[in-house]
Amino acid sequence: MEKKVIFIEDEVDVRNAVKYILEAENYEFYGAASGPEGIAKITKYNIDLLLLDIMMPGMDGFEVCRAIKSEPSIDLPIIFISAKTEAADIARGFALGADDYIIKPFEPNDLVIRVKRILDKYDRKHNNHSV
Repeated sequence: MEKKVIFIEDEVDVRNAVKYILEAENYEFYGAASGPEGIAKITKYNIDLLLLDIMMPGMDGFEVCRAIKSEPSIDLPIIFISAKTEAADIARGFALGADDYIIKPFEPNDLVIRVKRILDKYDRKHNNHSV
């Protein structure tokens, strides 16, 4: 079964680049230009992994992460993809519950490896709990 990945990113070129990379690896890709749009799609499409930009107008990525992690009906891993390189921003992302943090610009292969690693880890965690 194809894993469903959503990328909440306000820059369409970046969103399309990630779409191209992940679809080539047989992931089902969904994009969203804003936090509220992305949150709505997460529940509508039963998303498996959230890729999340931080710097967006309106609701930033940290707020989106906080909203997702505080919703008991949503349980999915989150990877921040951001140009914010300060240690404090990276630490904040992990403190809010992110599973990984990728700094822009990134290598396509690095993105694929991290997405696969997080999804595999998440699957193992859930398979162990259901036994």
